[in-house]
Amino acid sequence: MLPVPIPKVANIRRGAPSRLVWIAVWSALLLTAFIVPNTGPLQLPPSGVKSRPASAVPSAEPVSGQGRPLQVMTYNIRHAKGMNGRVNPLAVLRELKAAAADVIALQEVDRLRWRSGLQDQARYFAQSMGMHYIYAPAIRRGMSQYGVALLSRYPLEASQIHRLAGGREPRLLLTAELRLPDRTVTVATTHLSVEAEGRTREWPQLLAALRDGEAPLILLGDFNCPSSNPELQATIRRLGLKEVRPKPSLPTVAHGGRIDHIFTNLPAEKPALVRDSRASDHRPVFARLNETEIPLRSR
Repeated sequence: MLPVPIPKVANIRRGAPSRLVWIAVWSALLLTAFIVPNTGPLQLPPSGVKSRPASAVPSAEPVSGQGRPLQVMTYNIRHAKGMNGRVNPLAVLRELKAAAADVIALQEVDRLRWRSGLQDQARYFAQSMGMHYIYAPAIRRGMSQYGVALLSRYPLEASQIHRLAGGREPRLLLTAELRLPDRTVTVATTHLSVEAEGRTREWPQLLAALRDGEAPLILLGDFNCPSSNPELQATIRRLGLKEVRPKPSLPTVAHGGRIDHIFTNLPAEKPALVRDSRASDHRPVFARLNETEIPLRSR
């Protein structure tokens, strides 16, 4: 009897997941992304198009009273990657809670990205603190997103996302109306290009987006340049804003320099504060503004 040939079997690495397992994992992730409610906008609308406000379940709103300061904060969280090289959203959350700010602008915020554990970071921070929020993705890779966010103890309405073209990486400006009990103020956040050539093209677009808005205005973010930058100075001057400068203190970014700023046409009670932190390669910047200077507005 002739021997029956035994077919060759491809070597399979022990412990290596099969293709079917990976397909099942990805299918589950995609299904979860569609089933789990997402209150942040999934699509990046064209410049100037209003996006629907997205809110976490808010806690009891603070009472706006005579003489009460409006506390604002800007913080580039680097997708919660700390100075130890580890992604730790809880460390960022501790910084946000310690600030007790009424309005928080965040940059470099992830949603459904592998590097940050597929977490919806804006939603996580907002819901953990009972705050309203709006998320604006500047970059999309499939279901993964990366962008900026506004968190607030007060309702955020009439949000708009303005694309800022010109740099190597997509950038944007996010604006919204902050609805205090008897007043309204426009808040905005951005994260401008690292390269100077990109910022040169972004400044006029930022100016055009904000010049048509109503005063008062609070502009917060990572501008990737010091406030002494001539182009930044010209833009802020044309908007009628001034920087709430910190006293000589810590730089706002680990490698040195102050590139995270707070600009407004409202008076500040005192200089801004840069808080030491290792939860990101940036440090949070705070300011206390006099909200009684905001004109009353009928609702």
